[in-house]
Amino acid sequence: MRLLNTIPYDAVTIGNNEGTTLTKGALQKLYATFSGDVICANLTDDLGTFQPFVIYERGTEKVAVIALTVIFAQFYELLQWETTDPFVALEAVLPQLPSDVSAIVLMSHLGLPVDEQLAEQFPQLTVILGSHTHHLLQAGKLINGVLLGACGRYGEYIGEVTLNIVGRTVIHKEAQVHLVATLAASPADHLQTEAFFNEGKQLLNQTVAILDAPLSYSWYEESPLSQYVNEIVCEATGADSFLVNAGIYLTALPQGRVTRFDMHQCLPHPLNPFMLHLTGNQLLFLARQIREKATDLRDHPLKGYGFRGQIFGQVLLPRISYDTNDFVLWDNKPLKRDKIYKIVTTDTFIFSPLFRVIRELSFSLESDLFIRNLVEQKLTNETRDYDVND
Repeated sequence: MRLLNTIPYDAVTIGNNEGTTLTKGALQKLYATFSGDVICANLTDDLGTFQPFVIYERGTEKVAVIALTVIFAQFYELLQWETTDPFVALEAVLPQLPSDVSAIVLMSHLGLPVDEQLAEQFPQLTVILGSHTHHLLQAGKLINGVLLGACGRYGEYIGEVTLNIVGRTVIHKEAQVHLVATLAASPADHLQTEAFFNEGKQLLNQTVAILDAPLSYSWYEESPLSQYVNEIVCEATGADSFLVNAGIYLTALPQGRVTRFDMHQCLPHPLNPFMLHLTGNQLLFLARQIREKATDLRDHPLKGYGFRGQIFGQVLLPRISYDTNDFVLWDNKPLKRDKIYKIVTTDTFIFSPLFRVIRELSFSLESDLFIRNLVEQKLTNETRDYDVND
């Protein structure tokens, strides 16, 4: 927030990673120290956490800024958020704008296909600033008179939109992007980045546990670390097994003192535990689909900032095995077709189309703690002969 305020940003909206990984309370507090406006017209609550729109005055001109975010309705309902279809929300907000606004800017975390539909349906929009699908529009894209702007992913580009307004009428608009690699960075920039990292590391310099032996990891098979985390997650949620990809484990946990920084290096991702209830038949289909795709997924590279790992890794589902004829076994015995099996997993498997059978199931959020926090809690509880705040 200090960085956002230093720049400073006038307005932000939220994306799906904020909405699907933070608890409702955490998201409500996230921007408490932000000096700008937090806008979102299709996610609301009793506290009025988000404004549906804001009017900015620049000289004699008034610019209306609206924001919409992608809705994972089933998940948001679990957190008691009130959600609205983005098209319905936009249709409701537009008549609320003052009649003398010069331009209407939509911050969209909906993705390019939805942005294109919005441009077709709402020509009164001046600009749509797009995200979510991480698309790059180097010179923008004009649809039905609406200018779409987007600057890709990984912070490779900065976008710039120019509006020429005469007498409250936009007579010209254009978009361009600037390649960040060509921009000069001052020594102060590097010092600020290093200072933020060191401050974060110091804040996480709290002892979680003292381990008698290291917990090693592997991306290609079960490991002491994955087995330990499986036990913790199943115990915390009451699950029978933990479905996860081994690529989530980025480092081992060292012998001796383990800090919260070590935990964050090992499990940096914001992964919540979700519970699936499967019949034996459904688990049979899931196990077969895992068997079919596991080899292709194992070395699949993961792109991004690295917090989800480098490769997908082996699909882990302890207690499931296969005999010499590829017959699916549970604890080395045949599955019971009518029995309900409780499988806990992460958003990677809930929200992605990896395995068809999961898309047909309902799910529940089992804890507002991340997987990392559940492990921290267990490690701390198991170690009682030192001050965890040392």
